[in-house]
Amino acid sequence: MSQPIHIVMTPTRNEAWVIRAFLESTTRWADYVIICDQFSTDGTREIVAQYAALSQRSKDKRQLTSSLNDENDVKRSEVILIDNPNTEFNEAERQRILVAKAREVAAGRDTLLWGLDADEILAANAFDTEDWEKIMHSKPGAVFWFHWAQLTHDKKHYYNNRDPYPWLFHDDGVEPHGNYVREMHSMRIPYPLDEHDMTHVKDFRVLHLGPAPLNRVRAKERFYMFVDWQVNHRPPYTMGRNYIGSNAYPAEQFDLPEEWIYTTEKDGWSLWNNVELDEHRSLWNIIIYKIRVHGMCVWFINIWILRNLIRTISVCER
Repeated sequence: MSQPIHIVMTPTRNEAWVIRAFLESTTRWADYVIICDQFSTDGTREIVAQYAALSQRSKDKRQLTSSLNDENDVKRSEVILIDNPNTEFNEAERQRILVAKAREVAAGRDTLLWGLDADEILAANAFDTEDWEKIMHSKPGAVFWFHWAQLTHDKKHYYNNRDPYPWLFHDDGVEPHGNYVREMHSMRIPYPLDEHDMTHVKDFRVLHLGPAPLNRVRAKERFYMFVDWQVNHRPPYTMGRNYIGSNAYPAEQFDLPEEWIYTTEKDGWSLWNNVELDEHRSLWNIIIYKIRVHGMCVWFINIWILRNLIRTISVCER
């Protein structure tokens, strides 16, 4: 019985700090990686294009030399770069673009649809676990839920998130399932809301690199708070329940297991050598956004600080 193909669906916007690590990882185990970019200006698109060319050269080499059994030949998945033309922040529309492209690429084949962000990488031990076998032998309609391991800046520790997330769906071809409908924090995969075949993955984690540059995630969470306020009209003080936890690392941290981390000696590439943690170069650390609100524009830098106190907001006529 043939195994399903893996298609990874990933949105990007200015992810140059981490996109190399993401592509080094996913192109070694997935069959296709679809990057849906929304007007990146920091070199993200150029890096993705490099990996797209690399995957094509790897494919051509195997076809020309029949070197499928060559231990020195690294099989690379096909990297596909597409555009998200939406000028607004709308996660539901973004996911519709990704899922439509993934199903076009799948062309009716048995497919596992992965919804991963650019700062999320499967732990290095994932592929020798019982849960990976469950994934590979699952049936259409199966949904898999994962826990993050939130990595810290010192590269030695991680902390846990409270809830698991559904990031993998064994595609059943049904559309729509009606679950990616929110403009922000929408679901990433088109799984049925009344799911029956659900598995919580416990044998391996998804490494979340986002918290490693702490100032970056602080600024990004404040941006999310602003969009949440704009889109959902929630009072700023109520959003602290959702966002305040990202303003500092929790007290309870754990030693990062060596078997989770990719190294050159063990895996042929190094995770930390492909991640930029120099925070003064991070876009999110110097973030300035211009967002339309009722015919006016709002410029802001670090709008909400600890406990969501308003620090700086200036409103100007367009």
